[in-house]
Amino acid sequence: ANAAFAAGPLAVGVGLEEATYEELAEAIKARLEKDRFKSTQQMEEVEVAEKSLREKQRLLEEMEHRILSISAQTDEVVELNVGGQLMSTSRAVLCSAEGSLLAGMFSGNFDSGHRRDKDGRIFLDVDPPLFSKLLSHLRLRRIASPECPAPLPLVPEEVKPEYEMLIRYFGLESFMYGDIGPSGNIMARIAELGGVCQSKLQSKELIRVVLSTTGGVPGANHEEVFGQTGFHERSLENSYGAQPNTITAKFLKHRVRVEGMELRAKQADVQSHMSNSWTFRQGSEAPVHMSYPFSRYELSTGRLPVSGSGVNTFVDEIVWSFPKDFCLEHIVLFGRVMTKRVP
Repeated sequence: ANAAFAAGPLAVGVGLEEATYEELAEAIKARLEKDRFKSTQQMEEVEVAEKSLREKQRLLEEMEHRILSISAQTDEVVELNVGGQLMSTSRAVLCSAEGSLLAGMFSGNFDSGHRRDKDGRIFLDVDPPLFSKLLSHLRLRRIASPECPAPLPLVPEEVKPEYEMLIRYFGLESFMYGDIGPSGNIMARIAELGGVCQSKLQSKELIRVVLSTTGGVPGANHEEVFGQTGFHERSLENSYGAQPNTITAKFLKHRVRVEGMELRAKQADVQSHMSNSWTFRQGSEAPVHMSYPFSRYELSTGRLPVSGSGVNTFVDEIVWSFPKDFCLEHIVLFGRVMTKRVP
């Protein structure tokens, strides 16, 4: 205890036991004053550090603004050499996705730093067909409207990973997809957005499943075919013998673009009651013809790509049409999802 007051008035030959109340009070006052002075110094140091941090933040924001700000010469034609293929477009198109790396690259602030070919064209070492699709979409976005939005590029299944990589590299994900997000399991995404179980999408009024005729599981359970695992030894099926047959899935709060699907048939009925061919229609588009040689040893199609009409729009209804019977334990849809806008 004596040591605690060593720096105060008691330090000069006076022990704690011998100190008067006045001396103790004076020692405590001196200690508090010392602590107050130290605290003030620390607060001043913090204020200086915060001021320095704010200044650094301001400089970073200025730099970011300079990097991403678009040159006033937005109508200027930019000549590009994209992987050996010549392309021309306006600076405004290249800078239309504000805040993206692509917009920053062509903002006009870094033209001197671009790699160029022998004729002075800006050289981009990326795949020409994929960049061409991206550029076409940027052009369409400039003339699109809420009533007629720009369709997403139609990209062949085998090059989609490369295309998605290009979108990410140029920082265009949020611009291209907004709240849509990248391609994935459609029903899982709807369940995630709705905060519900994937096998209860109809019960939660997110989808509606309608069959032209029904057998097998009760209508209230039809939604389970789109769950994480689907049915086991039960199936979504028509009233056997009724032909042709349809499955309609209506999306009540979202729009979708189906890019692929996987169907799994019920083993017990696959030989007699699973059509090996069908058509698939998205919205008002022309139906796509699809097929798979189902058998007791080939129950699942694996991922089948869905070729589109070239429009690549989002729809709120999809329809399978089977010439004969169907018995499906599981349906997985791959593609993109967007939330319907509330008027």
